Amino acid sequence: MIRGVSRPPYLLQSQNRENVEEILKGRGFQVTSVEVGELRSERDASLAVARALDYPDSIGGSWDGFFDLLVTEFQSRPRSLAVSMLGADSLARRDLRLFVAVSWQLLSATETVESQGEGNWQLEFIYWGDWGNC
Repeated sequence: MIRGVSRPPYLLQSQNRENVEEILKGRGFQVTSVEVGELRSERDASLAVARALDYPDSIGGSWDGFFDLLVTEFQSRPRSLAVSMLGADSLARRDLRLFVAVSWQLLSATETVESQGEGNWQLEFIYWGDWGNC
């Protein structure tokens, strides 16, 4: 995705956010963001990410509903999308289990888009924070 950045999940330093997002936009990505530092459950996380993608709240906070909408939406409108997960370090410090669970679900979403998109879609989640203190 970006030269010098490791494989997903992308754990990047917050101070580099503006530069990285400009690089992504220059490569044709739409960039959106979600504040995740205060999330309390996977349901909260799925709803927050769904809202960032302009999905209706009717998915009810279910990962299954999120995945169904994701695949349908990307099939009808191929695109490249990067979602900035703001305050991810705060979530990881406060609730590592939740951070890992959410990261795993979103990595699965990325892989789903990649496998079903036949090269026409790209979805990336970038976790911003001060990772030196985690």
